[in-house]
Amino acid sequence: MASACIDIYVKLPTGKAIELQHLPSETVRQITQKIADSEKVRENRVRLKYQGKIIDKSKTIQYLGICSETILKADIVFPQDVAVTIRFLDAEHHVTFQTVDTLADLHQQITALTGLSEAEQLIKSGNAPFNRRDLILTDIGVTGGSVLSVTKKPTKTPGANTENANENNEVNEDLKEELLSTFDSRGRPVDVVFCFDTTGSMYSVLTNVRQKLNEICSRLISDIPGIRIGIIANGDYCDSEVYVVRYVDLTTDVRALCDFANNVPPTGGGGNGGEAYEWALRRAQQLDWGEDSAKALVMIGDEPPHHKHYTDQKLFWKDELDVLVGMGVKVYGVQAMYESRSTPFYQELALRSSGFYLKLKDFRLITDMFLAVCYREADDGQFETFAEEVKKEGRMTEDTKLFLDELNKQSQADPVAEKEEREKRYVDEGWWDPYLVEHELPKYFYNQETDHWVTTPSTNRPSSATNSRVQVLPIISVQPSYMPSDPKRKSRLRKILGFFKKE
Repeated sequence: MASACIDIYVKLPTGKAIELQHLPSETVRQITQKIADSEKVRENRVRLKYQGKIIDKSKTIQYLGICSETILKADIVFPQDVAVTIRFLDAEHHVTFQTVDTLADLHQQITALTGLSEAEQLIKSGNAPFNRRDLILTDIGVTGGSVLSVTKKPTKTPGANTENANENNEVNEDLKEELLSTFDSRGRPVDVVFCFDTTGSMYSVLTNVRQKLNEICSRLISDIPGIRIGIIANGDYCDSEVYVVRYVDLTTDVRALCDFANNVPPTGGGGNGGEAYEWALRRAQQLDWGEDSAKALVMIGDEPPHHKHYTDQKLFWKDELDVLVGMGVKVYGVQAMYESRSTPFYQELALRSSGFYLKLKDFRLITDMFLAVCYREADDGQFETFAEEVKKEGRMTEDTKLFLDELNKQSQADPVAEKEEREKRYVDEGWWDPYLVEHELPKYFYNQETDHWVTTPSTNRPSSATNSRVQVLPIISVQPSYMPSDPKRKSRLRKILGFFKKE
C-alpha cells in the first residue's frame, strides 16, 4: 500500500539540504522540530520560508498548499542582545533581552518590574498586541530600540455589560491585528518583469513605452525603494535568426533598461495563429527573482500560445506557468487588440497565478499601465495616489478607468471554489487541450548548443525535453500531494539541491 506521506525538501542555512516525509495533516511545527533536532537548537529558533514568506507553524501542511517535492528554506535565529524600553503607567524601564527570548520570558520580566501577573498584562508595540507566548522576540518584531507599552487588563465584573462589551471589542481588535499581521506584505522588495510581444503590430506597444521609459523607471525607483524591473522581448520560433526571446534581467539600472528597449528590434511572427509565449514563460523562470520579494510578470500580447507538440521540447504553457506560480510569481495577463479567441489564455494566466486580467485597447495607455502595475505591487497606498494623479491631470479615459478599477479590486474569492471553477473551464483548442493535437509532428527543434530554434532536428540535440531543462531551477513542485511523485523529477531536484541521502 502506498504511503500517504509527501516528500519535502528543506534547505538549511549551511547550504545542506535534507529530505523529510510528512503527512499533509501534520503541522509545520512538526517539520521545524525535526530540523531543530538535527541542528541541536530549540524549536522556536527555527523559521521556515515558503515562497519567500515566513509560514505559521501552527498551520497544517495541506492548509498552506505545500505539495510533494516542495522546497522550503530554513533559517535559524542566533542570540543577539536587544535593548528594549518597557512603559508602564508613568515609568520607563530599560531592559536588555536576547532575540531568542520568548514572549513568556518577556512576561516574566514585566511581572518582576510591575507586579502584574501574566494574565493581567496587555503588551503592545504601537497598536499591535502580542498574543502568542511561544514566539521568540524576533518573530513578534521586537528589535533594538523597541518601545513596549504595558497596561493592566480590565477585570470582568458580572452584570457589567458595557465593560464586557469593551473587553470583547478589545479582544476582537487584538485578533484582528494578529490576522492582519499574518497577511501584511508591505516593506518587501518588488520585482516586476514586463514581457512585450514584438511581432508585427504588437511591437508598437514597446515603442510607446520606450519613449518615456527613462522617466518612468527613474520615478519608480525613487517612489518604490527596492524595486527592480526587467524586460522581455518575445518573438516567435520562426524569428530565431533575430531572436525568439531576448531580455534584460531584473535591475535598478535605468540606463540598461533604456538601452535594451531602444535597441531590441521587432520580429515578424509566423502568422500561424500563435506566438512563442510558452517559451517566454520558460525563460522567465531563469530570471534573478528575489527570494523574499513580491514578484510579478506582466505578459502583454494578442495571440494565444502554441500547442504542446508545436516544438520537440513539448512546451505546455500551463506547465510553465505553474512553475512560476510555485516560485511565487503573480502573472498579469494583458490582452491587446480584439482577438477574442485568445481571451481565455490571458484570463487563465491571471486566475491560475492570483494575478490580474487586463485589456489594453489603446497602446498609448501602456505607460500608465506600466506605472499602475508597479504601484499596485508596492502595496503601500501609492496606487491610490497614482490613480488620483491620473484623474487630476485629465488622463482618466474610459479605458484607463477600466484597468485602474480592475487593479484596485481585492481578491475575495474562495481559493477552493476558484480552483473547482477553473478545472471546469475548457477551450476546444489545441493550445488549451494537448490531447487534441497529440499526433501532431513538431515544426521546430531546439538546438541547445546554439540556443536556436530550427526547422530540422540536430543530430546532437538532447533526446528529451527534460535534458534541455537542466538550466531551469524548478523551485517548487506544483503537483497535488495525492499525485504519484515523478522519479525523474525527484532525481533532478535532489541533484539541483546537492542533496545526498545519508546511508
